[in-house]
Amino acid sequence: MEYVDVDCILKEKGKGKGKKYLCSWMDGAPPQWVAEVDLEGTVALDEWQTATDDVEEVIEDDETVKEKSLQLAKWLKAAKRPCFMVGAGLSASVLPTFRGKGGLWTRNAVAFNPSDGPPPPATTGHKALVVLAKRGHVYHLGSQNYDDILGRAGFPSEKMSELHGNVYMEVCSQCGHSYHRDFYVASDDAKDHETGRTCEQEGCDGVLKDNIVHFSESLPWGALSKCNAKFVGADLTIVLGSSLRVEPAASMPFKSKKRSRAMKPKAVIVNLQATPRDEDADLIIHAKCDQVLETVVRTLYGDNWENMDDEGASDSDMDDKTKKKKNKKKLKRTTAGKRKEAAIPEEKDRDDGNVESENFEEKDKQLKRPKVKAKAK
Repeated sequence: MEYVDVDCILKEKGKGKGKKYLCSWMDGAPPQWVAEVDLEGTVALDEWQTATDDVEEVIEDDETVKEKSLQLAKWLKAAKRPCFMVGAGLSASVLPTFRGKGGLWTRNAVAFNPSDGPPPPATTGHKALVVLAKRGHVYHLGSQNYDDILGRAGFPSEKMSELHGNVYMEVCSQCGHSYHRDFYVASDDAKDHETGRTCEQEGCDGVLKDNIVHFSESLPWGALSKCNAKFVGADLTIVLGSSLRVEPAASMPFKSKKRSRAMKPKAVIVNLQATPRDEDADLIIHAKCDQVLETVVRTLYGDNWENMDDEGASDSDMDDKTKKKKNKKKLKRTTAGKRKEAAIPEEKDRDDGNVESENFEEKDKQLKRPKVKAKAK
């Protein structure tokens, strides 16, 4: 009997030669127990053996979460260079995580096909981060997610490093032009990341490729080097929904604590499970990212934070005359900005120098190009 139509393994029983696995089938047939010897070499068995059990979740009571979130808001308000590192937990209300309950890398994984349907919507957490960024409370954000939710929600691209790629982005291998799609461009059976499409630029028919970073592959050097430089000089780092098990992203939020004791940088972890870096954190909040971030932005900007413009006022707070004046002011500022674009840098250096210009390669041997790998501990 051949088992080429095995979809996935659901359970296991027995030991040694008597071990069997309960398998589901791609044709929809009822699950059936299959001996291990008959599954050797199959993708289903390989995935089951490399999968983990669900990591136990720790959920603090609402009062504790609120108290800790208020402390985070206080630190964030005072910070000059707050940096965020986000993981799958940020999108947990619309997408499955990897190591959490029912995560994609666990033996109790929920059924999920990312290529089905439209791009996932922004959560409260994503919207809160967009507001924080536009109001100057995000110095930089490193993302381990490739779901593109933050970008579609309006998060400033210059403040974000997508370390593991973007499943809605494909890049020409010949001219380098990138295409931001409304559909999932990656494919499980893709050869060398090819998407099957070619470049649409005039005079170029280069092959388009996705930019997803798989295990053992190097991270994009530009995004990695920029993100590392920002985190090295951060005075507050906030981890949102990450298990902190994949390097080099897992170490970034704690680099500034080792680099500058005088600055006394703080590190915060918001996650439902314990992480290997908990002992390095100044504050740990066991709660959902949406809950924490909503409390933070309500504390900083008030209950009407979702309707705020870039200057902190909401449309409902302004009469028609004020709105017209504000629109004229924006127009003048935009025109003046275009004239001065070449003379004024996009982001001013902070008080203690431009960290990004430092030769951090000598200080951090972990990031010597091209040996950086997306590898789990």
